[in-house]
Amino acid sequence: MFQLKKFWNTEHDWREGFEQYKFIEQCFASANRHKQPWLIFAAHRVLGYSSNDWYAKEGSFEEPMGREHLQKLWQKYKVDMTFFGHVHNYERVCPIYQNQCLNKETSHYSGVVNGTIHVVVGGGGSHLSQFTTLNTTWSVFKDYDWGFVKLTAFNQSSLLFEYKKSKDGKVYDSFIISRDYKDVLACVHDSCEPTTLAN
Repeated sequence: MFQLKKFWNTEHDWREGFEQYKFIEQCFASANRHKQPWLIFAAHRVLGYSSNDWYAKEGSFEEPMGREHLQKLWQKYKVDMTFFGHVHNYERVCPIYQNQCLNKETSHYSGVVNGTIHVVVGGGGSHLSQFTTLNTTWSVFKDYDWGFVKLTAFNQSSLLFEYKKSKDGKVYDSFIISRDYKDVLACVHDSCEPTTLAN
């Protein structure tokens, strides 16, 4: 149902107009959502959202200029989820676009989701990373522990996400996405070309 075809390099420039940005867009544009209904973006450094203390002190809650450029692509191609490491903790963000949560649901997303769900799942390796004390309204679930994520695609229209702690393998955060193929094709904020009666 889904496969990780590419893992993008966050050590190279990902801004619009650069080679890697063009490469990412080409990959998204070539995805056949009927055959590969789940589109997932994975990268080492946080290019989406993170409540990590260091990112908060920098004032960006991300790597500099990450989502500023890439969120256009995530929205245009209706990327379901992004996964990031580098920050050693776990955090899940609401379906979001341009710093606005677009879906208030937290455990069962159905139909058109509207935004991309961002997940920091860096709970392996180094020492754990502190969260900021600032209230990040887009954060749905945070965990200061080591863990991992398991995805189960039951079919083309149902996906189960589970975050498990390494120490006991139990599920501490989960959600389901249920949708039809027509929901993937639906226009959402900035995902379809603008049209007018003159077109």
